[in-house]
Amino acid sequence: MDKIKCSKELYCQFLLASQKEFSATTLASLKSNVSHDKVTRWLSNTKLTPRILWKHVENLIDKEDGFLVFDDSVLAKPYSQEIKLTKWQYSGNTHRITRGINLISMLWTKTDEHIPVDFRIYSKTEDGKSKNDHFRDMVLLSVHRGLKVRAYVFDTWYSSINNLKWLNRLNLTWVTWLRSNRIVDYGEHIANKEIPDAGLAVHLKAVGFVKVFKMVHPQTGDIEYLATNDLGYSVLDIKKVAAQRWKIEEYHRGLKQTVGIEYCQARLARSQRTHIFCSLMAFVFLEVKRLKTGTTWYQSKRDIIQQAMRYYLEKPSISLNFS
Repeated sequence: MDKIKCSKELYCQFLLASQKEFSATTLASLKSNVSHDKVTRWLSNTKLTPRILWKHVENLIDKEDGFLVFDDSVLAKPYSQEIKLTKWQYSGNTHRITRGINLISMLWTKTDEHIPVDFRIYSKTEDGKSKNDHFRDMVLLSVHRGLKVRAYVFDTWYSSINNLKWLNRLNLTWVTWLRSNRIVDYGEHIANKEIPDAGLAVHLKAVGFVKVFKMVHPQTGDIEYLATNDLGYSVLDIKKVAAQRWKIEEYHRGLKQTVGIEYCQARLARSQRTHIFCSLMAFVFLEVKRLKTGTTWYQSKRDIIQQAMRYYLEKPSISLNFS
């Protein structure tokens, strides 16, 4: 049988089909006419950029509506000291310092969608860019692409004075979480303000006037402070945006649990980038199916196994005859 080349389509289908093993060795063992060397060579020689992702997802979103949500996630590589792009960093998933690759995501959502429209790999030693640099690059690119969303949504990491002032200069609406020690009204900590349920307009130090909401978790009593530069926001508006913020948490969890984004053990940076890109694309295929049919990401994965089991039961390869 003639050997064939690996491709983006084949690799994405492999990520969709595989349940636990996502290595080049596993793909080669499943696809007899694709060698391990060809898979590893394809991973290391192929350049798949965020712009290519955008070409695939552009028609899946409403450019005139929705929200753009930012967050980053650590792709854990705890036992892989030689893998490029990895560094020691705090992981919100493990709540401790973890070695891994930092993926910065920009997700579009409107009601219940999880569509990644841009991403970056944080590796300052490679490109000299900070997380805030990547954040601004993605915001500017979204504006250039004609996205007119209701708000840009991000957590405290990206809520620096410089970022908020920069977004204001672009006349973009934003919603973010603030730490309790942020200074408002010329000297007070936000935690010391009496904030009614309907929100309160305050002057955020070095930024300008914003509207702040105090959100108390009903079970734990934990307090969060949300702020927006749109002073017309109501408490219902801010709760809706806060709910959209969780879409990116679901997205990162889905990436890790369904398409093996963390499980590439190739050492080269380009190989890791190719694997990450294909993982994102494979997830988009799962999400499109979910939006069309209502089938969850996890059920779509189980369906593949169930089909294989049906085929085996029709034509068993293991004999029950001891003789």
